[in-house]
Amino acid sequence: MTGGATALMPERALSEFLHSLSKPAHILVAVSGGSDSTGLLIALAERLKSHPHEDITLTAATIDHGLRAAAADEALEVAALCASRGISHFVRRWEGEKPETGIMAAAREARYALLADLASDISADVIVTAHTLDDQHETMAMRSARRGQDGHGTGIADAVLFDGRIWIVRPFLACRRADIRAFLAVHGVSWLDDPSNEDMKYERVRTRMNLASEPATEPPADGAADRAALSRRAAAWLDAHVAIHANALCVIDRSALSANEAVVAYALSYLAAAFGGRPYAPGRAQMERVLEFVNGANPGRRTAGGVVFDLRRNALYLMRESRNITPISVSPGEKGNWDGRFEIENSGPTAVCISACGTENAAIFPQTLPKGVVQRARAAMPLVVAQDGAGTTKVALRPHLAPFDRFLTRFDLTFADHLSVAFGREAYRRLPLSVL
Repeated sequence: MTGGATALMPERALSEFLHSLSKPAHILVAVSGGSDSTGLLIALAERLKSHPHEDITLTAATIDHGLRAAAADEALEVAALCASRGISHFVRRWEGEKPETGIMAAAREARYALLADLASDISADVIVTAHTLDDQHETMAMRSARRGQDGHGTGIADAVLFDGRIWIVRPFLACRRADIRAFLAVHGVSWLDDPSNEDMKYERVRTRMNLASEPATEPPADGAADRAALSRRAAAWLDAHVAIHANALCVIDRSALSANEAVVAYALSYLAAAFGGRPYAPGRAQMERVLEFVNGANPGRRTAGGVVFDLRRNALYLMRESRNITPISVSPGEKGNWDGRFEIENSGPTAVCISACGTENAAIFPQTLPKGVVQRARAAMPLVVAQDGAGTTKVALRPHLAPFDRFLTRFDLTFADHLSVAFGREAYRRLPLSVL
């Protein structure tokens, strides 16, 4: 974790990264041509040249987002740099229409998807990106501004599992941009400047300018280490007190709700996201109301984030609210996501429709559970019907954990692993590093 860490020189950071990397390894380096990513590529290449590793392969990739006319030429410059160093290089372009709002978030999503697809094509084991200590400071400042006096939370994660299939690692997260540029100058390597880094319409650019104009101060400590510890404690709480039935009903011992407040809040927020099919936990105000309710003396029901919290004498029950569940159609040989909670794979000969099933499937729940709870849980379960009316389907349903299956930070990994197992799935892909 980077909180409170002393800044590292680029060579030292990559030496530590390569030492901890599980081998053999094929590293895919994301290179835009800017100073940070160019420094990452050159520093990796120089380190492997001076300390050869026959079991480490290096490949570079540039993503052309299709947002600037100059991007294609910049990708060619990166390709030329790679060719001069004997490094394989690929270019992938973000095709299709671009959103009118939220372009940076959409570009980030597209970039990682393209990198992950390429990693799969070339059998890469890990993707590395060049986020720096400067980026971390900017992120902490932005999150602190949004949260106000409530605190800053965590910063950029040093490792993220994308789409459940490949880890994205950030070896330069403890390196200053000035040190990376000094390293490039020593090695006689230039870099490209992206004009969007000066565009004040972006929050990060405004934050960077504000930080540059203010007196130098120590950034707030990153809460990632505390978050990782909380994840471990919440995982133990989950194992001890939570049961999940039919991937549709969560049962929590009433006594467990009086455990450490931070642990309960963390676990409940992610359980709510998973059962609500949402990538983010309910908002702070919503969760404060939920915690006040579940710690109260009176049984009853509350709804937050599309999830019903049903408090009874001996247990708290969570299930998806039966409203606003949209049916989907999945063609033969295709896959789909239903309600953010289930991955659907249709290997049958006909198209299928998946919708909420109402009162079906009563027998899959233990008879000891309250009937009203079971009825509500059943109402939000998937029902698969052949669209041709023949009644013959061949469909696989797999629980989808929305808060973790797309982006899973290393500091949430322990809880995510235990939650995945509780849903009857395997733990997530192992981090390919012994330490960071």
